[in-house]
Amino acid sequence: MPTVAWSPCRSVRSCLLALVAVLAGSLTLSSHARACERARGSLDAPVALVLSGGGSKGAWEAGAAVALVEGGVPVRVVAGSSAGALNAAMLVDGRLERVSALWRSVRREQVYALRPAVVFAGLLPGWLTLLALDAAGSLFDPAPLRELITGAVDFERVRASPRRLLVVTTDLAGRAVRTFDNATVSVDALMAAAAVPGAFPPVAVDGTLLVDGGLTGRAPVLEALAAEPTVGRAIVLLSYAPGERGEPPTRLRRTLEQAFEMGMVHQIRRDVELARYKYPDVDVQLVAPSAPLELRPLDFDAAGIAAALERGRADASRCLDVWRPQRR
Repeated sequence: MPTVAWSPCRSVRSCLLALVAVLAGSLTLSSHARACERARGSLDAPVALVLSGGGSKGAWEAGAAVALVEGGVPVRVVAGSSAGALNAAMLVDGRLERVSALWRSVRREQVYALRPAVVFAGLLPGWLTLLALDAAGSLFDPAPLRELITGAVDFERVRASPRRLLVVTTDLAGRAVRTFDNATVSVDALMAAAAVPGAFPPVAVDGTLLVDGGLTGRAPVLEALAAEPTVGRAIVLLSYAPGERGEPPTRLRRTLEQAFEMGMVHQIRRDVELARYKYPDVDVQLVAPSAPLELRPLDFDAAGIAAALERGRADASRCLDVWRPQRR
């Protein structure tokens, strides 16, 4: 609670108004502080910026990441999986204005569309529907996402960037992690990083079928710290506010979404704690929204994405304000 100078109240009403003002200020500070933690290490230490994605919620991460880089955070490596992999590649590309512009303009049909075979399956009777869906291989056509990624990232700029890129994918058959860096990342690698099994088809890279890296490293902080030993701080972006609750799982889609999101949040928090234990000399911080985004992963609503993008920038700016006093 803020420190205030005490002076006698002229009336009961004035005392109550003063108390309300103090409490309101305290609540505001508390709300802002929830977005980030105080830095425990040197602010000049090289930073690993770790992105986890979450479909359309990646807009919040994009806004926060751009604000951190623009605010002077010395980012040495950017790591990401799922939608976070595309954000990571664009950040390493270096054209920060394009990151925000892409999220402001992206629409659902640019990310996913039902395969014709899936639409056709819905017209079939009984068990034939299941057979047709199984033969389709995935619900969504990957062509729109491939076109989006191809136009969003300049891979020559990524290869020449002073910042290190780490993209995490999963070899589902081999049950192993597969990572890509500035030299090896490609459209196929970024497609694989976002290929949620069942939603998008696996992607063949160098003869191996790869899927979403979130299965093994939703927020790949452990991979980032292992790959870059010079890092002194790690900032992990999680697009779910502290204490945020899901909606009742009353329908199949809602049940699957809630299960996916719960697993993601718990995995990220667990990996952050594990990173703190395994790398005690590194200041590992978790930055989350100051309030729930009210945006579903598959709902690419223009107004919702714009609001998430701006909230990300605002939350990151408040984090910078929390960290900067330590320089005095």
